[in-house]
Order: sequence, then C-alpha cells, then structure tokens
Amino acid sequence: MASIEVKNTHCKNDICNNIRAALTTKSEAQLPNIDRKDKVFDPLEDSYQNFKKEFTDAGGLLYEFEVERARMSDQNYVSQRLGEIYNQIKFAVEAGRWTRVLNASAHLSNILRQFHIDFMETLPEAEQADAVIVYAEHLIARTGHVVLSQRGQHMLYPSIAGLARNIIVLSGNASLVNDLKDLTGRMTTTVPQENRPDDLNLKFNMMEILRPVPFEEGEEPTVSKPRVMMMMIVEK
Repeated sequence: MASIEVKNTHCKNDICNNIRAALTTKSEAQLPNIDRKDKVFDPLEDSYQNFKKEFTDAGGLLYEFEVERARMSDQNYVSQRLGEIYNQIKFAVEAGRWTRVLNASAHLSNILRQFHIDFMETLPEAEQADAVIVYAEHLIARTGHVVLSQRGQHMLYPSIAGLARNIIVLSGNASLVNDLKDLTGRMTTTVPQENRPDDLNLKFNMMEILRPVPFEEGEEPTVSKPRVMMMMIVEK
C-alpha cells in the first residue's frame, strides 16, 4: 500500500512540474498582426432596411408610415399622418379586445386621448396589462433591437418585461444607430472641466434593450414572451 501511495505522489509531482514548465517557457508562436483600429463590422448599405429585416425576421410586426420632411410645417399634413399612426394603434387595441392598455411614456398621454385610445397611466402591483404603449428613443439597425430609456419621462417603469402580452412601440428611422458602439457614443457627452477634460456625463437614467421573438402558428403571446409591434415613422 505504501509503494502505491509513493507512486501516486511521484505522478502528481511530475504533472505539477510539467504544468509549471509549460507556464514559464516562452512560447515561440507568433501572434497575428491585428489592426486594432479596424472596424469589427462591415458598413451597412441601408440602416433602415437592415433594421426592418432583422426586426421582422426576429418575429416583430412593423407598420410603416412615410412622412415628407419638406411638408412637416403643414399642420394639416402632420395631423393626417398622426391620424394614420394612432388610428392603427386604436385598431390594434379594438381588434385585440384589449381593455387594459398601459401607457408607459407620459408624453404620449395627450395624443392618445385626442384619438380616443383608452389607457392606464399606472398598473397595480402584481397585475398585468393586455398591452403596453412605449416610445423607443433609439433603434439598433444591425441587430433589430429596440432601446428604451427613462430620459425625458419616456418610460415610467424600470422594465417593460412582464408588464403585458403585447408591446406597441412608437419610433422612427431618425432614431436609428448602426451598432451598439454608436449607441453608447450618442448617449454620452464629453463635458470639459478644469483638470477633467474627459469626464463623461450620461444622458439617461436607465436603459433597456429588447428584441422581438418569433411565434409558432397559433401560439398566443404571454407576458414572458410578448408580441412586439412597431409603428415606424419613415422620414423621406
């Protein structure tokens, strides 16, 4: 028995010595010459079309509303375009027979009332809504992700997840950024101060990133797997 224990000890010592030698021996392998300034991804040919494809391929529903920038000073034209957007929301609410609709973006309250869309401004604890309406401040073109933030009272809740079976997102192609790196650049600013030239100030209190999920035929959305539909304003 003693000879077996001694043999095992020698084996362990040999293994440890081999590991130490491998760690301390200088490797002759040459590392590749990497351009650290080169971009990780190829440029997008069309940011909006890429977002649209990624968002819908992931399972999202997207409704487009084209607007002409040159006509945005015409109040009648603006009212007509707004009518198309919010009547589509009203149609979705009525078609889905959603009686509990939560507005998670306070600045939308007046226009929702204008188009006679009934909504709640708060949701009792532990209760869920049929649908939640929220404004998305940023969209990530490469991946089809939707970015929500609390800046400017755009969102009342710490998270959209778990609130409703349906999420109605309002946004526009002007909110697109190509990649997450571009998003972080847009959401921070450099504030020059004495002895602190690179001090970064965040423009937001909290950020949530979500992406739609696909549904099988006949599958109904749930609060843990909500359906995401977007009302997209496409500026021309």
